[in-house]
Amino acid sequence: MNYNDPLDPAMIITKVLTKSDVVGNVVLPKAEVMSVLTRMNVNDQDLENGVEVQVHDLLEDDLYTVTLKLSGIDKPKFYFGSGWSTMKHSLDLEEGHVLKLYWNQWENKFVVLNFQYSLLPLMIPV
Repeated sequence: MNYNDPLDPAMIITKVLTKSDVVGNVVLPKAEVMSVLTRMNVNDQDLENGVEVQVHDLLEDDLYTVTLKLSGIDKPKFYFGSGWSTMKHSLDLEEGHVLKLYWNQWENKFVVLNFQYSLLPLMIPV
């Protein structure tokens, strides 16, 4: 394992939060979510029903459970539903802030990258 290896950019979701993301559920960038889904063991039916995923904030050592959902057939949207409100308040996220998450496929959870992540080892096996 090498802590100096860069994170796989295909496993990173980045979203500049809008007012509607902060007031309601955060809509995630489709292409980035679809890239991450290649390493998750889920299908469209699972996503339509909602899949609980873990989100780990390494700085505070907090673990959040949020529901990743897919809505719409013609224009599919991915979003965090249940659990998002608790997570956004705990992370003090506001409109204009950037939410950056890394899918750690080895631990089957997202890791919050809203900090200079190269300073902390993520303990991701190579």
